[in-house]
Amino acid sequence: MKAELLVLLSGSRCWPLLPSRRVYVKKSPPIRQEFAFPAAYQIKVLESYGLVNPLERFHQFPSELEEADRHGVYLRVAPSYASAWIGFFSLGYDSDKVVNAVFSSPHADWLCVVAGGYGYLVNTVDPSQWLRLEQQPVVDVRVLPEQNLLLFAGFLNISAVGSSGLAWTTGRLSWEGVSISRIEGQTLYGLGWDAITDKDVPFEVDLRTGKHTGGSRPGVAAKARE
Repeated sequence: MKAELLVLLSGSRCWPLLPSRRVYVKKSPPIRQEFAFPAAYQIKVLESYGLVNPLERFHQFPSELEEADRHGVYLRVAPSYASAWIGFFSLGYDSDKVVNAVFSSPHADWLCVVAGGYGYLVNTVDPSQWLRLEQQPVVDVRVLPEQNLLLFAGFLNISAVGSSGLAWTTGRLSWEGVSISRIEGQTLYGLGWDAITDKDVPFEVDLRTGKHTGGSRPGVAAKARE
């Protein structure tokens, strides 16, 4: 997987689905839905590949799949002002420790799907435009209507998506392990793990800019020991 924070993929593979193409065989895992932001589309979770309508366009995320990626979530997406389409979202990890959910986003046309900790943001009007989150896996998502943000936390950092797309990404907050404690106004409070002391170190993030203070990471710990 690429290491960039957020990758814009401008050419997702799309084709009319053929009934004979039976490579996606596993049922969709249970997935919750949270639509706190207004959405200009409707979705339906399809339990399996067999319920896909062969007359509707089919998009897979990511566009190039390896054999191990062929387990995931099937959605039927019906935008208010465009044709309905079917999406297959590859599953990251089969674990209850990562996020499995569908969210509306601060932009009414964009949909967020987190499947087994792999996060995808898709333009429902033109699904060839989509974003893949750096956090793999996503272990926590916070919906903040008041700040008009969606927050995605991984093991190392946090990203925020606003109405114009990616708003910011923090620097590294932890050696490996980030937890969000609370949000007050425009400040996020959390804990990042320090491997040297084996303790959680508090940090704060400005939700307007993504700038942070506190936390821990290998470079900071090494410098502090000098």
